[in-house]
Amino acid sequence: MAVFFITLFVFLSVIGVLLWVKTPRYQMTKDDLIALLQKVLVGQASENDWAIFLSSSFRHCPELEPFRDACAAIDEKEYLGHTRAGFLLSENGLTQVRWILEKVRALDC
Repeated sequence: MAVFFITLFVFLSVIGVLLWVKTPRYQMTKDDLIALLQKVLVGQASENDWAIFLSSSFRHCPELEPFRDACAAIDEKEYLGHTRAGFLLSENGLTQVRWILEKVRALDC
């Protein structure tokens, strides 16, 4: 009988923890986007940071969605991968990212 109650307690504890813990959500803010773009420009952004940004949605801040779309277009044409210098994009791509960064900074969000 004790085994039953111990098993029941463990089972209910696991269910309780699963209900209490929320699914992690990645919601990038304007400041996060500015920081990422700055890292891309100086060659400090990782491929993982860039990929997560490109695959994320900005439903919580629709004003940022066009910038993600623009970066995805840049990625398709100018992506080099992680080079020795640390830059993920070609020089032309970095120029376009600088322009996007200025637009994001000017955005009221």
